[in-house]
Amino acid sequence: MTSKWDYYQSLRPTQMGLSLNIDVSARSFYEPILVTEFVQKHVKPQDVSKPMSDEELIKVKKALKGVKVQLTHREFAKRYKISGVTSQPTNQLMLTLDDDGTRISVVQYYSQKYNIVLKYPHWPSLQAGSGTKPIYLPMEVCKIVEGQRYTKKLNGNNIE
Repeated sequence: MTSKWDYYQSLRPTQMGLSLNIDVSARSFYEPILVTEFVQKHVKPQDVSKPMSDEELIKVKKALKGVKVQLTHREFAKRYKISGVTSQPTNQLMLTLDDDGTRISVVQYYSQKYNIVLKYPHWPSLQAGSGTKPIYLPMEVCKIVEGQRYTKKLNGNNIE
């Protein structure tokens, strides 16, 4: 998280003349970093080369639900709002191609379509879209969109 300071000022008439009112406030924002960096920094998985534990998965879901991300592997950076995180690792997720109904894994899809070899295939994917038509987004191809306010409760670990 990063903090930004805002200043509000106004001039008010009083019985003694004009009074200058200055108000200072701080707001927290998500850092515009890759989701994998965010997870490593804030969830701190024990071993990034292994699947996440149930406890780590719950932390990721809680931290990222509702956050907007943009894709990094396409020329046009399409944006999505995260609705959840898959309970299965990315290398076990299957999707059906619209063309002919062929089933393919998300890892194979990104390899064939975008020539991307995923570094964290054992991590879950972010989920966007609806429950009936989910969109699976591997964490490493997503970056947190800049300028999003952090509205959850802060603790000492969140503040920089």
